[in-house]
Amino acid sequence: MKKSEKKKELERAGAKLPPRVIERQIKKKIIPWMEREEIIVITGARQTGKSVLLYQLIYDCLLPKTNNIYYFNLDIHHQLSFFDDPDRLVDLINSVKGRAYVFIDEIQRLKEPGLFLKGIYDMHLNAKIIVSGSSSLEIKSRVQEALTGRKVVFHLNPFNIEELFSALFPAKKINDVFNNDKNFKRVLDHYLTYGSYPAVTLTEDEELKLRLLEEIFHSYLEKDIKSFLKIENENAFSNLVKILSSQIGNLVNKNELSNTLGIHKNTLDNYLFYLEQTFVVDFVRPFYKNPRKELLKSPKIYFRDIGLRNFAISNFNNFEFRPDKGRVYENFSYLSLKEKLWASEQINFWRTKAGAEVDFVIVKGLKPLPFEVKASRIKEFKISKSLRNFLRSYHPEEAYCINLSLKGNCQIENTSVSFLAPADLVKMEL
Repeated sequence: MKKSEKKKELERAGAKLPPRVIERQIKKKIIPWMEREEIIVITGARQTGKSVLLYQLIYDCLLPKTNNIYYFNLDIHHQLSFFDDPDRLVDLINSVKGRAYVFIDEIQRLKEPGLFLKGIYDMHLNAKIIVSGSSSLEIKSRVQEALTGRKVVFHLNPFNIEELFSALFPAKKINDVFNNDKNFKRVLDHYLTYGSYPAVTLTEDEELKLRLLEEIFHSYLEKDIKSFLKIENENAFSNLVKILSSQIGNLVNKNELSNTLGIHKNTLDNYLFYLEQTFVVDFVRPFYKNPRKELLKSPKIYFRDIGLRNFAISNFNNFEFRPDKGRVYENFSYLSLKEKLWASEQINFWRTKAGAEVDFVIVKGLKPLPFEVKASRIKEFKISKSLRNFLRSYHPEEAYCINLSLKGNCQIENTSVSFLAPADLVKMEL
C-alpha cells in the first residue's frame, strides 16, 4: 500500500490532522518509548488534544517509515464493535510483515479494557499499542491497575504558555514573543482570562471562546460526572465547582462546604476526589516539619485551567481590573511551576498556625525552595514577613518572589532571593 493510500485509510478511520496543529511538547517525551514494548497510555481531560497528539505521532513519527499503522476511535460504534472479539486484533497484527502500531482512542469504552490490553501484551506479538482516555478514574480503575509493569503513562494538559505562544503567534519564534512586551501581554492575558484549551485558544471570536468553554464544562458534567460516576445530585456537584472557583489559593474548609451544599461530609470527600481525578482541580498540601506550629492537613485548591475556572464564576473581566487578580496570578504561578517539576517532585505551601504563609515550596535535593507570589508591580527588593520567617526557620540557599514587573536579585542573610516577572517565571528552570 502506498503512503498516500494509507493516509486516506487513516483519515477515514478518523485520524485526520486539523488545519492548524500546535506541536505539543510532551510528544518529545513519548517518542523514545515508541520502539519499546510497554503500552503507552495517554490521559487527560476532555478536549485537551489527546486525539490530535495521537495523529501527530502517526503522521510525524510513523507514516514516513511504515504502513503498519492502525487507528481506532472507540467513540465510533463500528470501530468499538471490532474489539468484541480479541482474535480480530491478533489476526490483524499477525497479517503484516514487521511491527504493527495500534492506536486506540478512548480506550475506556471497552467493557474490560485493562484485561483486554493485558491479554494482547502477554501474547508478545510484534506490535506497539498506544491508547488514550479522558477520565483518570476510568483509566486508573479499568486500565492501569491491570497493566502493572506493562505500561508507561503520559498526561496531557491544556496548552502551556509556550504552546499558547505558538497558537497565538504561529509565524513568530517564541523568543520574539518573550522579548516583546506587547506580544507577551497578549499571551498572558489570554491565559489568565480564557485559559488554554486548544479549541478555545485557536478561536479568535471572543463570544465563541465562551461558548466553547461552556461546552467543555457541560460535557464534563454529562460524560464524566453523570454518566460514568453516576452522581445523582448533579446540582450540588456543579455548585461545588462554582464555590471552589471563587476560592482558588484558599484553604479548603470541608465543614463549611458540606453545610453550604447540604451534603454529607463523606459525599463531599468523594466529590473533591472526583474533581482531582478528572483533571479539573489540584489540591496542594502543606509543607511542614514542626507539627506543633505548622499546618498539617488542610489543602489549598487551584484549577488546571483558568478559563474553565472563570467560566464557573462567570467572570471574564480584564486581569488588571479583577478584584481577584491576586488569586488568579497565584493560580498561574502554580501552573507555571508545576510544568517544571520532575515526576517525583511536588508543590506544597507553608503556613504556620500563627498565620505566616509562603505560597509555594518545592523540595529539590532535600532543600526547600520557597516562592512568594505578588500580583503587583513592586519597585523595591523587599520580602514579606512571612517569607522572612520561612528563611529563618529553614535557611534555604535560594528563594523567589514572583511579581508583575521587578527583576533581579538581592541577598537576605544567607539566602539569594530572585525577583521574577511573568516572562522570567515561564523561562526559568528549576
